[in-house]
Formats: sequence, structure tokens, C-alpha cells
Amino acid sequence: MRRPRLALAAAAVGLALSASGCAYLNPVQTHEFYQAADGTNANLEESGRLMAGVRNAIVVLPEEGDPVLVGAVANYTTEEITVELEGTSEGSVVFSGRVAVPADATVNLGVGENAQQVQIGQIDVPAGATMELTVTANGQSTEITLPVTDTSLEYYRDAVEGAGEGATS
Repeated sequence: MRRPRLALAAAAVGLALSASGCAYLNPVQTHEFYQAADGTNANLEESGRLMAGVRNAIVVLPEEGDPVLVGAVANYTTEEITVELEGTSEGSVVFSGRVAVPADATVNLGVGENAQQVQIGQIDVPAGATMELTVTANGQSTEITLPVTDTSLEYYRDAVEGAGEGATS
């Protein structure tokens, strides 16, 4: 009677070890930045450490009003930083703005009371095309592709409601 119990206990331990081994050997995905949605990400590093980042950036073209830069700017330092954003299309500057981000914080981009709007104005970039976005802070700079979309998806329609009202940069 002891042998079956011992074998069953050994099998249970083996199963537990094999089931947890996958998580033990692989990095935790939440520690890695990845393209989780339609927008794009940019990272700025200083002395080999992540300093700031733009998350899920995309330009949305509402049916009426000015285009809206939607996304977020994150600060991974212990001091406030100012991140400069410059959108270009075919070599011409389409928009530029500055976002002050408190230490260890994130500032949402877009419209609404909890977001900072970067003034864009009318652009000649159609939905489905891309632009370039240059992200600069503390002397570090990187350029990413910035997608442009319309409001055919409901969540983008919601994201740009009130565009053009009280815009700041």
C-alpha cells in the first residue's frame, strides 16, 4: 500500500515541477515592452537605462476637427523631464509639441481632462498611411513610424471626441 502512495506523491511533485518550469526559465512578459495595439512605441535610453518612452502612439483623423495624436509618454527617471515630439511626412514637419512628464509618471496624449493634446492642425496624410515621429529628451533622440487611422473603429471615435476644443501643446 505504501508503494502506490509513494509513486503518486512522486508523480505529483514531478507534475508540479514540469508545470512551473516554463515560467521559471522564461522572462515575465509584463516586463517587456511590445506593440500591444495599433500604435507604435519608442524608447529613449541614457547611460544604458530606460529613461523615457512613447507608448501606443497613433494619429487619429476624426470626421470633423483636427487630427489627434493619441498615446502616452512615460518617464522612468526620478526627475521631471520634457519630451519633444515632432511628426513629419515626406520630410516636412506636420506637428511638434512638448510634453512635461513628472518623475516616474505617465502623461496620456489625446483629448479630455486626463490627457494633454498636442496641436496638429490639418494634415495631408490619409488614414492607412504612416508618418515619422521623432522623440527627443535630455539630448537623446529616436525616430519611429507613426500610423494614421480614421474613426471607423468605435474606440478611436471615443478617443477623439471633442477634438479641437481647448487644445494645448
